[in-house]
Amino acid sequence: MAAFHYNYAIVSRIPNSFKDKAITAGNEQIDVEKAREEYKELLVVLQKCDINLIELQEDEKYPDCCFVEDTAVVIGGTVLITRPGHPSRQGEVGEIRRVLKNDLHFNVSEMKEADAKLDGGDVLFTGKEIFVGVGKRTNNAGATAVATAFIDYDVVPINIGDTDVLHLKDAVNVIGREELVVAGGDGPRTIMKRMDALKTFNYKILQMPSPLGADMLYLNGRLIHRTNEELTKEGYGLLDEKLQCTRHQTSLRELSKAYGTISSMCILLRINRRIQKVLSNVTEPDLTQFLSIGHQKP
Repeated sequence: MAAFHYNYAIVSRIPNSFKDKAITAGNEQIDVEKAREEYKELLVVLQKCDINLIELQEDEKYPDCCFVEDTAVVIGGTVLITRPGHPSRQGEVGEIRRVLKNDLHFNVSEMKEADAKLDGGDVLFTGKEIFVGVGKRTNNAGATAVATAFIDYDVVPINIGDTDVLHLKDAVNVIGREELVVAGGDGPRTIMKRMDALKTFNYKILQMPSPLGADMLYLNGRLIHRTNEELTKEGYGLLDEKLQCTRHQTSLRELSKAYGTISSMCILLRINRRIQKVLSNVTEPDLTQFLSIGHQKP
């Protein structure tokens, strides 16, 4: 199976509790309706990239449930259910586990060590190897769980705990086959130096000036990134100059107040069969409106 080739994505609607109870940096005021507009815009972009959407109902008990990436790591046909590093988020994995295991019939692995912590946003699969950021939300036991689940790849832990970076993929991300992008700032540059010293393969590196410069998602030969205003004129010009792939832009100004990133909003999957219906905690009347299978607009 070719890396970065997907046809489905699991996403989750944004609960009302996101406004007041989502994890933010300080006292950020969140406009939940603007956040929902950004979410809907991202769904449209994903569909433009040939992605079918499996949309789960929001869960008011978990204000950050829209950031589904942190709940599972999926590479090929194997899934590792995570244990998110922030205690308020650990209950989010239950519905994700059920959908991936029971409804979609993936080979699901669980984290065995009781003290293991892992956020999906700390796991960077390059198509060649896997880097795991060990820091604020992921520990060494979490990195070991990744190595145990994905035995076909070298797994390289990277210390990010002494930087200002929350997740590894906030600093470094994939933008093509054997191509990485690095966000602006001392933290991302330090992390990239550590990765460079430990990596097995050589990658082409694009250094961006903006702290949001690594907020990208590469899939199906296309790249989704932040808007011109969010990346800065210089950063956007670098993309025009250096990249040849089809690109789509989307804004996450409101969602980013709660550490939201493009990749954090979805779990990408490759499923070699047509899904007629996915059971989630969506009620039956919701299915027509909120389960988008195919290329219908949400």
